Amino acid sequence: MGRILVVDDEVGLRSLLEVVLRRDGHEVRAVADGRAALQALSEDPTVELVLSDLRMGQMDGLALLSEVRAKHPDIFVIIMTAFAEWDTAVRAMRLGSYNVLAKPFDNARVRVLVQRALAAREYHLAAREAGESAAAIHLVGSSTAICDVQALIERVSTTDSTVLVSGESGTGKELVARAVHYGSLRADGPMVRINSGALTPSLLESELFGHIKGSFTGAIEDRPGLFELANTGTLFLDEVGELAVETQVKLLRVLESGEYTPVGGREVKTANVRLVAATNRDLRTMVKAGTFREDLYYRLAVIPIHLPPLRERKEDIPLLAGHLLSRHAVRMRRGITGFMPDALLAMQAHPWPGNVRELDNRIQRGVAMTTDGLISNDSLFSDTGPRESAPTTSRHRRSSLLHTIERGTAIDLERETERFERELVEAALKKTGDNLTDAAILLGLSFRQIRYKVRQLGIR
Repeated sequence: MGRILVVDDEVGLRSLLEVVLRRDGHEVRAVADGRAALQALSEDPTVELVLSDLRMGQMDGLALLSEVRAKHPDIFVIIMTAFAEWDTAVRAMRLGSYNVLAKPFDNARVRVLVQRALAAREYHLAAREAGESAAAIHLVGSSTAICDVQALIERVSTTDSTVLVSGESGTGKELVARAVHYGSLRADGPMVRINSGALTPSLLESELFGHIKGSFTGAIEDRPGLFELANTGTLFLDEVGELAVETQVKLLRVLESGEYTPVGGREVKTANVRLVAATNRDLRTMVKAGTFREDLYYRLAVIPIHLPPLRERKEDIPLLAGHLLSRHAVRMRRGITGFMPDALLAMQAHPWPGNVRELDNRIQRGVAMTTDGLISNDSLFSDTGPRESAPTTSRHRRSSLLHTIERGTAIDLERETERFERELVEAALKKTGDNLTDAAILLGLSFRQIRYKVRQLGIR
């Protein structure tokens, strides 16, 4: 259970969250604003998680987030907001928020997200002890699919069972493997990786099991294999569907008996290793075709974890975009604060055949081509031909507002934000023939959220 600080200027919501989280055994303290939160953190540095509202009086949630990440980097933060804006999610993730929770939310959603955040913090601490980047084990997203994957990881990590991660290329299968490792009792041991499809069968066997001096041309010395190097830890075997049949037989032996023999050797060695395998192929179809051993398949798929493609969880795109932007903007030393509305719309409409890896590459491109300010649609997609952009009237109005601010004249940000949000919701409803369910998918919202939004904006 965790130590949690709730920050919200609504007394009712603070009380509700205290009750809900305490029922799960968490220690909870609640305060009304950001400054009180910073004081509470200075008094109690053992806090593990902060749940903060976005819009508060003295210090808003993003300002608090920046302070917490700077002064208490091991404390995770979740931003809560009644304004389901993609730009808000991007900014929060760019500043280091673990996730963004859109209001209104149900109690079950809060409890699941809090559990995920506390588990991710444990992965973060374990990874740091091992010299690993925390970003390399962070499964970003709040969609039901990703929450289900994270919950399964938490359940199986402490077991020693073999895990088979499936999913299209670029969905983040290695992140799952690392999360399993750092959530397990083997977290203090090594985590080693090999791509089965990158080597010939003979070289792969040598890499996995090691070889004896003189066993083949170029074997000038004894060399340990990855099973030996991963002793007491985890071996991540990527693209397991590419294994040659003879290698499948030897891998099956290790999984059944824990024994293997180095190439050219006679001495039988034992492996104390947990295997996590991954594939973008349908192994069941391969079993039926006779190209993958059925007995090996069942040995690997003791715990199957499937990662959905990005096109099936588009509501996670703003969170992923902000998270990736933070990483690349720091690395390239660019003062980029977010994305222009047309870029966010383009990312939401893109089919992402390359999944999260393609999104990562696009954002790297956008950061490289933008020196400061906001990343535009052209910076992300100019190499793919013309794309649908925001309505001309919206572009002209945004330009006018920017000129107004540059002249030193005040604007009503709340009203302008509501106006633009209304345009997006109305455009989505028009595109989907006034179908709330389909419009919610386009906007990255749940059905409950879009129903609340159309009422709030007076559209219906």
